[in-house]
Amino acid sequence: ADVAPDLAGTLTVLWIEPHDETLTADDETITVTGLKVKCRQPSGNYAWVIVGTKGRVMTFERDIVWNTDMSVRTTEKWLHDSWLATHSLKATPSH
Repeated sequence: ADVAPDLAGTLTVLWIEPHDETLTADDETITVTGLKVKCRQPSGNYAWVIVGTKGRVMTFERDIVWNTDMSVRTTEKWLHDSWLATHSLKATPSH
């Protein structure tokens, strides 16, 4: 509820499974490990969160649009290094 209070109590959990995500920051590659929870929002879009130890939210994304006919995501993947590289973009830290 602290991350997205407007979604609290409205999501339908679709699945929960272990998940590793490889990230690159400051030219260092690390792997984030946790549990990924994929949910459907009331709008029909999707949300997911990776939860680490002690229930800490490590990544969260909402309003993900999925093209069922093509089995592909149509929403940008700003949290994914591979998507950024494919689109010749680089994540910049916010200060």
